[in-house]
Amino acid sequence: MKKYFLCVFLIVTFFTGYVFAESKDSLSIYGLVKHPLNISMQDLTKFQSIQVQMNEVTNDGEFRGVFHYCGVPLRTLLELACIKKNKKEFSKSVDLAIAIRNKKGAQTILSWGEVFYRNSGEILIATAAVPIMPHKNCKGCHSLEFYKPVIDQLYRNICFPKLVVAEDSFADRSLEEITDIEVIDITHGINIKKEPKLFSKQFTITGHGIKSLSFCDISQYPRKNMRIKKVGEGKGYHGILQASGASLKQILENAGVLPDLNTVFIVSAPDGYRSLLSWGEVFLSPSGDQIIIADRINGQSIDSGGKFILSVNF
Repeated sequence: MKKYFLCVFLIVTFFTGYVFAESKDSLSIYGLVKHPLNISMQDLTKFQSIQVQMNEVTNDGEFRGVFHYCGVPLRTLLELACIKKNKKEFSKSVDLAIAIRNKKGAQTILSWGEVFYRNSGEILIATAAVPIMPHKNCKGCHSLEFYKPVIDQLYRNICFPKLVVAEDSFADRSLEEITDIEVIDITHGINIKKEPKLFSKQFTITGHGIKSLSFCDISQYPRKNMRIKKVGEGKGYHGILQASGASLKQILENAGVLPDLNTVFIVSAPDGYRSLLSWGEVFLSPSGDQIIIADRINGQSIDSGGKFILSVNF
């Protein structure tokens, strides 16, 4: 499914989290949910499980092994808890964040959209793992000093339950021994004036630690062309469009956004519609390369509702 909307400004928010939970033997799901849950490891193993392969290499090059993980899709657990948003002025869940924390106090943030709009089998809470062993050793191409630490990773102790984001190119968001999943609305305090007419001639990037930037055109960026499936939850399929614009990832990098698993991007339009993207969704997932700020559709400049569209192509 593909979701797009008119882009007015983008807010970069660094979310540092609430008080971390104490060490415990159950997984808690709480926040904006109707039915808060405390699920033990034994309970998790009773769910129907799926299997994914994860080649665990972090963004800085650290190798953590290659495994088949079995577990429960995060979406399944969140649907069981039943997400419930309190705000009436914007009732959709697309601007919610999902914070996952572990016993050591580490935290990563996912967006509602990447959990519910993308393939739910790519993000799971793993309860078991089997290493994928190489058929041959590395003696012919590397020394023992090189390949022994690599092989040792396949025998390492993995602490469950574990968040596994299998689609990511790098494993930085895969968090072991998780204890808490909290559904959060972090848009409190963000004043968004709802304009009577849906139109914007520019978009602005602003947020903590970066200089505010406004764009009336994106001609200084390399042009990125994409075929977009126009599919919405309301009116369904409306064909294939040819979109052209600039990579959101490149625009954010040039704005000075630093790597941080707790950074999220809130995008808003003049009619009050907004959505949230996680840093990992944009910078760690291959799908992040398919997110563009479009200024042309089917070869024509955009003139309905504004000059720019944020296009997230699934």
